[in-house]
Amino acid sequence: MRAYNLFRRRGEAELFCAVPQDVPVPSFVTSDDWEYARPLDIETLSGFDATAAQVSAAANGFYLFHSAS
Repeated sequence: MRAYNLFRRRGEAELFCAVPQDVPVPSFVTSDDWEYARPLDIETLSGFDATAAQVSAAANGFYLFHSAS
């Protein structure tokens, strides 16, 4: 499985951006509106759809999603 870095939107605790570790971080994620959360273990994060993440990362370089936990 692909490894991701997880970023959280400040002020919206359930909005995340997962960026594959081998892809440059998109410029919008480097703004003050986002903070680095942690490396992503996709098995333990609610709301993370690995298949959708792979499709989105291939097309966009990142995957935006809401987490239920």
